[in-house]
Amino acid sequence: MSQPPDLTFSSFPAPSKSHSNTIAGIPTQITALNFADKLVLTVSQSGRLNHWLHVPLAGGRPLDNGFLNPSSETDVDASLLPFAHLTATTVLGGTRGEFEVLGQTLATTLATALLMRNPEEQRMLVVGLGLEKADQGREAFDELIGACLECL
Repeated sequence: MSQPPDLTFSSFPAPSKSHSNTIAGIPTQITALNFADKLVLTVSQSGRLNHWLHVPLAGGRPLDNGFLNPSSETDVDASLLPFAHLTATTVLGGTRGEFEVLGQTLATTLATALLMRNPEEQRMLVVGLGLEKADQGREAFDELIGACLECL
């Protein structure tokens, strides 16, 4: 069998971005893929990828209630929390409770940051996680959020 003469090889068509960082002493690889209907983010430590979640960003966003533009009367600490209307749902994996809570918190925090950056975002955020430890602490969680946002 011969190959057709007009065969053209090209790179993967979805725009992507990768970032490597050491978080809590563990090498971490983060990759984001941008599709027309979804944003896919993978966070892997030691080659793991065992918990998948998604967060719909479209519909039901309470823009009228000041979620994206908190007034001076609202609690400043509350403005740093993930939006209450965002729900992260486990798609695959997540059988260990501590990892499920971490995954849901990470996914909704990232979804909130995406909506704050672009309130018109309609795509679904899909997050694949493979973290070694669930209890990495606040500083490591903040580093993880920052590294993920560099890719998104």
